[in-house]
Amino acid sequence: MASKERVPTERIIECLRETNGLVSLAAKRVPCSISTINTRRKRVQAVEQVIQECRGELVDYGELALRRAVVDGEPWAVGLVLKTLGRDRGYVERTENVVTGADDGPLVIAIGGLDPSEDI
Repeated sequence: MASKERVPTERIIECLRETNGLVSLAAKRVPCSISTINTRRKRVQAVEQVIQECRGELVDYGELALRRAVVDGEPWAVGLVLKTLGRDRGYVERTENVVTGADDGPLVIAIGGLDPSEDI
């Protein structure tokens, strides 16, 4: 019985770089299964490192686009930056956590089968 040929790690890394760290697209180029790449990324630090570098680059491009949108005065971008990066300056969205019972009355909780309308 012939043994299955192992995919070289160098080929996986090369295809991950070509596809900017997108595992499913890299698997098609290798060719191999997605699970082969995911198994290799758990066992070989260099594979995981390439994926993380590519994702980091994508986040950098996202931050660059966000910066352009803020500079252009896009309201959604300004709001996002203030709510996230500007939190330490007091730009936070406040939410109220209010729990009420029926018809906005007091919340009544029955514990251990007791009738909440009975006096204890």
